[in-house]
Amino acid sequence: MILVKIFIFCISVLCLVAGIATILSPDVNTIFMPIVAETIQEAHFARTYAGFVAAIGYFSMRFLYSSSKVQVGSICLYIIAVMLVSKLFSFIYDGYTTIAIASTIMGAIMAISLYLLQKTRKNQLDYNL
Repeated sequence: MILVKIFIFCISVLCLVAGIATILSPDVNTIFMPIVAETIQEAHFARTYAGFVAAIGYFSMRFLYSSSKVQVGSICLYIIAVMLVSKLFSFIYDGYTTIAIASTIMGAIMAISLYLLQKTRKNQLDYNL
């Protein structure tokens, strides 16, 4: 289980750094997110997506160190599951790229890790109140 926690921690830090760097940099075309924004609308979308990525990093980190056994992890798991479904449609409509495949694999591993850790914590709940 320690490897799952280490993986979640590393991906959470990566998401936080990538999201915050894209949000705060004057140019949204950073090395962290493979988004090329040429118009103002695309820049708005890129910063919004960066906010989503930073939020996932924050919630995942909070889940690791939370005293709550289930709640935050469930939220993260649902968000990542919806992201993976959207990636499937992206593959259908937009095709495949190396970064899209890599982010899908990392997202799937993150979802599996969150699920495993959530099940472990759920089994630790005391129902004898």
